[in-house]
Amino acid sequence: MNKTEERHNLEINNYATISGVRGKQFGREIFSSVILFKDLMTFLSVFPEVQREVSERKVISIKRYVLSGLRDLRNNKKRKKIMRFFSSITVTARGNIFYNEEDQRLAIDTKNSKLSINDGQHRFYGINEAIGELNAMYNRAEDENERNTILADLDELKNMIIPIVIFNGIDETEEKQLFHDLNNLAQRPSRSATIRLAQTDLYSKLSRELAEHNKYLSSFGVEMDKMSIHRKNKNFILLTTIYFIVHELIDTEKETLSEDTYNSYREAINEVFDRIFESLPEDVNVKGKYLLERSYAFKGIVKFIVAAQKANIKDDVIYEAIKETDWTNKITTWSPYGATEGNSGILFAAGEGGAKAIYKSLSDKINLPTVSPKMGRPRV
Repeated sequence: MNKTEERHNLEINNYATISGVRGKQFGREIFSSVILFKDLMTFLSVFPEVQREVSERKVISIKRYVLSGLRDLRNNKKRKKIMRFFSSITVTARGNIFYNEEDQRLAIDTKNSKLSINDGQHRFYGINEAIGELNAMYNRAEDENERNTILADLDELKNMIIPIVIFNGIDETEEKQLFHDLNNLAQRPSRSATIRLAQTDLYSKLSRELAEHNKYLSSFGVEMDKMSIHRKNKNFILLTTIYFIVHELIDTEKETLSEDTYNSYREAINEVFDRIFESLPEDVNVKGKYLLERSYAFKGIVKFIVAAQKANIKDDVIYEAIKETDWTNKITTWSPYGATEGNSGILFAAGEGGAKAIYKSLSDKINLPTVSPKMGRPRV
């Protein structure tokens, strides 16, 4: 065992030892260290009384995140940038924990102590699920080369490390407050900011490229951070709306966005945006004049385009219907589709009311049955 392995491995006996540094926060003792993925289930525990309910969907999402990163690592022989990161897990020591200042090592009483997870239970379970899936794949594999590949992946994953922060000497009431503070003081990024910053999600990447390079979007302005656009905001459309449209225009049941299909989808969806804007008023970005400044308007338009294309309606007919629509904020135009007048202008039912109204209005122009459409790939 080399020095690095020795420093990160936990010795399973009466006391588990691990390297770390000690400090204080508001008078409480805190340790900072790292732990191997393979040791997470052995030394960490989740106590439901100080945690939120586990989201199985989130666990599965993290498992896929881990496995996809491992696949990228295996296929990337030059070990270039692998865009996967795990933030630290925060735990509290329930029981005896000792610290050797000279050696900078923690000793944890494994018989009478537990490290209770306060922040990171989904990472904890997601990593464990990834290891479990690789073990299952190994047991099912019949080809020797395949088994060796899986074994190498499993070894790589088990020996990855994750930072860990340990709070010592606090009771259950304080653990609950710790969970509250860790989550309450953290500012969750807006959906737009997440799309703007995500580097591994191809849908986010395509949305950003369209926002920056489509001649209409770049001219009228895309709001890249906020989740709404006020009258004083010079931007015209939300990045989240573009992201929604990208998803709607890709048939994920038959084909998904991948490195191989990326360029063709980018070209096709860019053309869809061009044709939409060519069918709308030239001064579409004038604040307060048109319904189009609401995010639901473009969602309804795109739902209509895809449904009409799937019904084999010609593109010229589809975009002519968009062009002939009176998009101004006139209650007489939109009241047949459920609009009411409010202090801030025309209002529709909460949820998808606005998008459904736009979809129904456009569908009526070409006698398209107004069924709930499944989205398909844009016609190139």
